[in-house]
Amino acid sequence: MGAPEFATDGIRTTVLSNGLLLITEQLPHVHSVCLGLAFRIGSRDDPKDLVGLCHLNEHMVFKGTDRLSARDISYAAESLGAELNAFTDKETTCFYGRFPSDQQVPVTELLCDIVARPAFNQLELEKEKGVIAEEIRSADEDPDSKTFNLTFQAFYQNHPMGWPISGTLDSLARAEPEFLRRVYAERYHVGTGLAVAVGEVRTDELAQCIERTLGHWPRFAPPVRTRPVPAPAGEMVETRRDLSQVYICLAVPAFPFADLRRHALAIFNTAFGGGLSSRLFQRLRETEGLVYSVSSFAELFEDSGFIGVYFVAEASKLTRCLEVITDELERLRRHRFGSDEIERALIMTRSSILLALESPTSRMLRLARSQQLLGQVQPLDEALACLDRVKHAEINDLADQLFSAPGFCVGAVGPIEPVELRRLLPR
Repeated sequence: MGAPEFATDGIRTTVLSNGLLLITEQLPHVHSVCLGLAFRIGSRDDPKDLVGLCHLNEHMVFKGTDRLSARDISYAAESLGAELNAFTDKETTCFYGRFPSDQQVPVTELLCDIVARPAFNQLELEKEKGVIAEEIRSADEDPDSKTFNLTFQAFYQNHPMGWPISGTLDSLARAEPEFLRRVYAERYHVGTGLAVAVGEVRTDELAQCIERTLGHWPRFAPPVRTRPVPAPAGEMVETRRDLSQVYICLAVPAFPFADLRRHALAIFNTAFGGGLSSRLFQRLRETEGLVYSVSSFAELFEDSGFIGVYFVAEASKLTRCLEVITDELERLRRHRFGSDEIERALIMTRSSILLALESPTSRMLRLARSQQLLGQVQPLDEALACLDRVKHAEINDLADQLFSAPGFCVGAVGPIEPVELRRLLPR
């Protein structure tokens, strides 16, 4: 085991003998641990002919090893009081568990074992294909999920970032155990992996336990990623006459997560559409009564990003909603945010970070994301200090930097044809 390094805020990094990085954060007020094994592997790394492969692999990890069945895994976890889970997103797969701290060793052994040695049993694969097929159908039928999938497609076009994380029914049907087994071995290893634990962690004991179970893991280079070139504008529309409302998302390019402007963007987003006092909510909901809810959001990735506006409106009110959004953007570019707006947004942005981090799971995910996208752990105090140092001019300048180009990338679902929406959109 390599020499540990210490950071602030009770965060400790340890390099294991095979090169795997272990990050731990002590939370003395809790009596549990959240342990995550996070990998720099996401849906953007799927092969073109097997979209959804990463998500399928994530599911199959819990379907048995050479010595444990799926039922054995569930029984073993719950016998230890542990909740095991996982997720796949565009750039990351994470397997994690939350458990009482006195069960640290057996739960760590269980989680590491199932992640390191999935069996990819044919029978289990066929059953899981059926489960994921239901997940895909549910997402396709849900207007919210479908709208965001369409927005990613409109924004990233044919780049893998635009592909649906869960894949398609056609690609799912083509998956075979031997191929999954080979690709999993090539991609889930020390070269892409990271272990993070938060809570009442006994770091030395945890490091030794991971060494025993994952010490054999090899280290390969991570998959090479192609940088996306976002589309300047475009629409992806699914016409649904069974709906009375239009679900719509407007997006414009931003910048990658490592860009220091992300701190200004967090405050900008809160003031623009991220809260009840934001300009969009006050105008669309409170002043004109056009929508039940409206929000803006930022999605920042390794090598790209965008800021979007999402709302749901009656088809008859869509024109006015788009006019209001255009007007608010123009007003923002002309007159900027006032000092009171920015200070209120800063307070709310800080608050949302602090409230989220009361959860050990959220803290674990924050540390993993920081390490993967910045190459280092950013202590909480430092992140909050970065927000405090943002100048008002830096926040206001984002209005021109982000919204100066004409047009939006748009995803929409509802009783509207593509040509109708195209006529309504601001140019």
